[in-house]
Amino acid sequence: MPDIAQEKPIQANTHDGFYPWQSSLWQQLYVSNQETGHFPHALLLSGISGIGKKDFAFYLAKGLLCQTPKSLSQTRQLQGDRQVVQKGAQTVPCNQCRSCQLLNVASHPDLYHIGIPEDKKIIPVDAIRELIQWSVLNAQLGTKKIIIIEPAEAMNINAANSLLKTLEEPVANTFMILLSHKKQALLATIRSRCQCVDIPLPEEASAQLWLQEQGIKQAELMLSLSSGAPLLAKVLAQGQQLAVRNHIINRLLDIINSAIDPVLVAEEFYKATILKPAKTKAARAKQSLMMTAYDIIYWFDSLLADIARLAYHCTNKGITNLDRYDDLQDLSNRLYLRKLLQLSDSINKAYNEIQGSISIQLLFEQLLIEWKNCKI
Repeated sequence: MPDIAQEKPIQANTHDGFYPWQSSLWQQLYVSNQETGHFPHALLLSGISGIGKKDFAFYLAKGLLCQTPKSLSQTRQLQGDRQVVQKGAQTVPCNQCRSCQLLNVASHPDLYHIGIPEDKKIIPVDAIRELIQWSVLNAQLGTKKIIIIEPAEAMNINAANSLLKTLEEPVANTFMILLSHKKQALLATIRSRCQCVDIPLPEEASAQLWLQEQGIKQAELMLSLSSGAPLLAKVLAQGQQLAVRNHIINRLLDIINSAIDPVLVAEEFYKATILKPAKTKAARAKQSLMMTAYDIIYWFDSLLADIARLAYHCTNKGITNLDRYDDLQDLSNRLYLRKLLQLSDSINKAYNEIQGSISIQLLFEQLLIEWKNCKI
């Protein structure tokens, strides 16, 4: 993220438009407000990561700042398993005016974006204070100014309290859009001063169709592995995470099948988590799979959850790792459910422990030995 500066405090949008599953949301938040001339001074968009909240927020800002919005005579909608064209007006930004052009190149003077600084894990109070100073300035291009904060729950307590004063006394024609993956982590006083919109997961058929249009194979599997979030599914399909997941699951199977000692696997996992990216493309091609401690804990947790679901006679539609159904079914018959549930508690604790000063290798050893002891 670029430095937060008064002159160009904006990050470019990566997707110029709203996604198919956001059509009704666009109608609700933009088209209807265009007709009434009213937009909430503070809007909180919440939902899980990977459903397009950030892209939608930037496109919404583009629409609000656009000098000559246009109406489309047709909109795409989903009907059953088919994509059809339905006639009807849909107002969108023109993408040609000066405002749209500036936003396209991340140079709009009336749009201020705040994220987590690269060298920090939170949004500090100083960043919010700079935002407040900017908010009272006059708009340079039109009459409106837009502020986007994401993720809003990353503000520390001082930053949140500082923002609260601005929310209580909003600046005229300055609109704030907060994005949150965990709405409940925000101060209740901040939530109460925003119009809250919970963005649900897209319907499975719509999400799968979009992924297929993006050239993603095994769309159903990718969507399942991504908890139904299409953008995460696309990243998963195009990156190394699928290979990382397969490697982790295969090693866990090796332990249960007594093909390898859990301590050796723990050492292997630990060494993989301390690898650094190679500098050249050729070197990266030869490099072992790179993974983080979180990756290992996450996919381990995913495997345990699926085994427990099958042990409780859940159908294959209810599991995450659809392509490993036969392995999961076999494991559900070979492992003690009570010990699996105890291991699941240890995994949940591990999510917090890997953020502290604990020995990661020792943590892996403990978890993998406990995993081996789940055998009947």
